[in-house]
Amino acid sequence: MPNSQKNNSHVNSTAFISFRPAELCIGTQWVVVYYAKNPLSEKMERFRVYVPAVKSQTERKKLGKKMVLEINNKLYSGWLPYYSDVKSSEFKTFEYCKEKFLEQNEKDVKTGLKRIDTLRTYRSFLKMIDLYAKEKKLELKLALHLNKEFVVNYLDWILYERNNTARTHNNHLDFIATFVNYCVHRGWIKENFVKQIPRRKESEKKRKVLPADVKDKVKELENTNFHFYALCMLIYYCFIRRTELTKLKVSDVELVNNRIVLRSEISKNKKTESVTIPRKFLPTLIKHLENAKNSDYLFGEDFKACDIKLKPAKISTTWDKFRLENNIDMVYQFYSLKDTGITDLLKAGIPAIKVRDQARHHDLKITEKYTARNNTFDLDVLNSEFGF
Repeated sequence: MPNSQKNNSHVNSTAFISFRPAELCIGTQWVVVYYAKNPLSEKMERFRVYVPAVKSQTERKKLGKKMVLEINNKLYSGWLPYYSDVKSSEFKTFEYCKEKFLEQNEKDVKTGLKRIDTLRTYRSFLKMIDLYAKEKKLELKLALHLNKEFVVNYLDWILYERNNTARTHNNHLDFIATFVNYCVHRGWIKENFVKQIPRRKESEKKRKVLPADVKDKVKELENTNFHFYALCMLIYYCFIRRTELTKLKVSDVELVNNRIVLRSEISKNKKTESVTIPRKFLPTLIKHLENAKNSDYLFGEDFKACDIKLKPAKISTTWDKFRLENNIDMVYQFYSLKDTGITDLLKAGIPAIKVRDQARHHDLKITEKYTARNNTFDLDVLNSEFGF
C-alpha cells in the first residue's frame, strides 16, 4: 500500500473514533443523523436533528445538506454534543423566527402593549435585512446564520453603502438586538452577540428655528389654508408629534380644562398625558372645531375635523409644497415648528421643567426623576405671552 494511502487510512480511522459524520436521511421525517461516543459509557450514541419544513423539497434538501455541513464542521473541530448546550432548536429557519417574532408583536398590538407603528417599523427592518442578504448573495436560511459577522457587515452596508446617518445605524442595531434577544430566549440563537457591537456616535440634532420672515409666511396660511394653519399652530404651541396628531379625536380636546389629552394608545411612550392649550392658540382651535363631532378625528381629510383619518405623509407633503411655493429654505422642515415653539417658550421665561412637560420629552433627565408630569393644564403655559 502506498504511503499516501496509509496516511489517509490512519487519518480516517482516528477521525471516527469519537464520532460518525452526520448524514441527511429523508423518509417520513427529514432528519440529520450523526453518532458521537459517550465519554462515560464509551459507547456510540445516535443524535437526530429535524430538518425544518420549507416551501419546496429542493430548498429543504439544500437546508438539510447545510445542516449536515454545519454539524460535521463542529464534529471535526473536536466538538461533542455532551459538552455543548446546542439543541435542535438552534436549527430553526430564519423565516420561521421572523414569522413568530411578528406574530408575537401583532398580539402585543392587539392587547395595547405596542403601537401599530412599532410593528410597521419592525417589518421594515426585517425587509431590509432580507434585501441585504439577497443583494450580497449571503446564506440566511437558518437563525444561526444571523451571527456577529453578518450583522457587523450589514450595519456597515446601512451606514456606508446606503449613506445613512449614525442614528439610522444605531436604530438598526437596536432592532437587531431586540430580535436576537427574542430568539435567544426561545433557544433559536445561542447568545446575544449584539452586545459586543458598539453603537456609533451620533451628531447632535441641528435645530433650525423659523426666522421672522418665515413666520410671516406661515401666518399667511390662516387666510389661504386655514385648517392646515391650525395644524401648524398646534405643533408650534403644543409640540405634539406628527403621527400622534393624526390619531387625535375631537373628544381629546378639553376646552373647559384648557388641555389636549394624549391617550396611551396613541402616544409614543404608551402613557396617557396631557398638554396645555395656551390662550393665544384657543381662538384658532375653536374656529377649527366649528361643526366638528366628538367622534371625528381632530385633523382628518383636507385637515378639517372629520371621520376620515389624515395620513401622516400628507402633512409633510403639504409643508414641502408650501415651502416650495414661498421659496423657503429646505433646512426649515415641518418639525421646525415644534423646535421654534420650544425655543420661543423658553425665551418667554417659562421654566425649562415646564417646557419639558409640555413637550413630553426626556432631555431633563435628572429633573425628571424628582418631578411628576402634569395631569391637568399648567397655568404658566396657559397664560404665557409667547406667540407665533
